[in-house]
Amino acid sequence: MANPRQPWCLPPESLEVWYNEKLQEGTGSFNSYCREAVDNVVRALHRICSTDLVPFDVDRVIKSGSLGKGTVVKELSDVDLVAFVNPPHLQPIVDVGPQTYKYQLDVVLRDMVRALRQLQNVTDINNKGFLLKFKLTNIGPNRRSLSIDLMATSDCHLSDSRAKRKLFDAMLQQRADDRRYYSPAVIENQLEFVRDQPGALKALIRLVKYWAYQRLPDHLQKSYRLELITIHRWENAGSPLRFSKAQGLKDVLQVLSNMSQLQVYWERHYDASVAKKAISHFKMQRPIVLDPSEPTDNVCNLYMEGNNLQLMRAAATTTLQSRLLQNVFVRQGWN
Repeated sequence: MANPRQPWCLPPESLEVWYNEKLQEGTGSFNSYCREAVDNVVRALHRICSTDLVPFDVDRVIKSGSLGKGTVVKELSDVDLVAFVNPPHLQPIVDVGPQTYKYQLDVVLRDMVRALRQLQNVTDINNKGFLLKFKLTNIGPNRRSLSIDLMATSDCHLSDSRAKRKLFDAMLQQRADDRRYYSPAVIENQLEFVRDQPGALKALIRLVKYWAYQRLPDHLQKSYRLELITIHRWENAGSPLRFSKAQGLKDVLQVLSNMSQLQVYWERHYDASVAKKAISHFKMQRPIVLDPSEPTDNVCNLYMEGNNLQLMRAAATTTLQSRLLQNVFVRQGWN
């Protein structure tokens, strides 16, 4: 008998009803509770950072992850917060270089730990050196908890094209370990890219993320690379505003089952010449999906480690052979 919680056992014509009942229903209220709880933390950080408890002040805190992008899946979502700390306590990394920046960041993160300890519903604070991890508890009537990553950065004023190019040029000269310290500076562009996609595409992204949580090991479930691959396939289908979720899901999983030819970048914040320079400079191997907010990060690098490509291929192939998808024909426009 088909498990009503698993869409793979259903005929494709039942997917829309399953999605509405199992993923869509309840996500709105869960999203609201999470948003309210995270907003309370953000307000508290602003308040504490304006007192003498910590020596710096915060210009703004950006909500990223699924919550900020609008791709929340009930009980399965991640939250990233990025605090933009005002100089001189944290200066732009492009101005001071990674070594001075790391020293300043270390001081800021230790002070942020002290600030978070003032909040009653924050537990399990862990300073990873690059970011803070903590849990936000007692969310909503069911008292759920939420894992949060908190990063700090300084504003590199990336609305200016010259500043953006300066950042990218600097990142091209850095080792991978140091490049990650530059990445939080582009979070607003990264967030905007997914957040501004149409609702129907975000619904497909939620379905792909649900598939990942059900079928992939924990270390392959991180959603950003799956979001980008889903957006790429949707654009390849002609960017339809109405489409069959079954066709969209099958298209995405077909790519995940064979990523050997995948090479994608978007010319929103950098042009093709910059993308090709980064691919050549870092000797990137396919699958290649460049972060649309900055060209030095191939978000698919993780798939090249160990047997991750085989794990992705096996999980995708199994689902493609399921009752839900085996007889689905993927048409241009997904309809």
